[in-house]
Amino acid sequence: MARKGDPETNACRLVVLGGSKGGCGRSTISRNLLVAAGQDGLKAIGFDLDEQGTFRRWSERRAKARETLSQIIPTTVVQSIPSGWQSLIEQMAGYQVAVVDTAPGVEHDMGAMLELCRRAALVLVPTSPTTDDLESVIPWFRNLAASGARSAFVLNKANRRTKSYVAARAMLIRQGALAPVEIAALEDISTPHGSGLAAMDYEKSKGADAMADLWAYVKQEVRL
Repeated sequence: MARKGDPETNACRLVVLGGSKGGCGRSTISRNLLVAAGQDGLKAIGFDLDEQGTFRRWSERRAKARETLSQIIPTTVVQSIPSGWQSLIEQMAGYQVAVVDTAPGVEHDMGAMLELCRRAALVLVPTSPTTDDLESVIPWFRNLAASGARSAFVLNKANRRTKSYVAARAMLIRQGALAPVEIAALEDISTPHGSGLAAMDYEKSKGADAMADLWAYVKQEVRL
């Protein structure tokens, strides 16, 4: 059964990674979702709204890596800005999935960011279990909810054995939707990007398993 706000069958699914604090995991998750989409045979494009160009530069390194590792999925990431969201929507034409990595400090262009997020099939809001991250992303999540954007938290750098994980999970559930997949603090997630790779490029890796599970959740949520 279709839900209110579901995208049209043939529409490009726009997935936005948003949050107001740096270091929450937006770029890492963006890279892996883009690769996962390609591995699924979907035509996917990425957009980098951060002036630092972390997502875009990773894609450039990946293009060079493919000169010797031709088996890895190619990626396309376009540099953009929040105020250019209309152009971004236009560039999605012909694609099945678009993954947007946003910059920290979204409150500096809040209006444009909310316009973009309202048009997304799903907004993922990554956060670690730390108090600093939670205090930053929860107000942003409330703004998303008030705007009508479909959004969900993603608990990143999680350690189920700690009290902070349990407390953070309970707090996020009280605020709104929480993805049923958390991302652990694993080296095979954090290190591959320097070579233009992603955790999803490695078979039999815990990081790849977590990102594959998150991609499965995203696909379900956006009706792919």
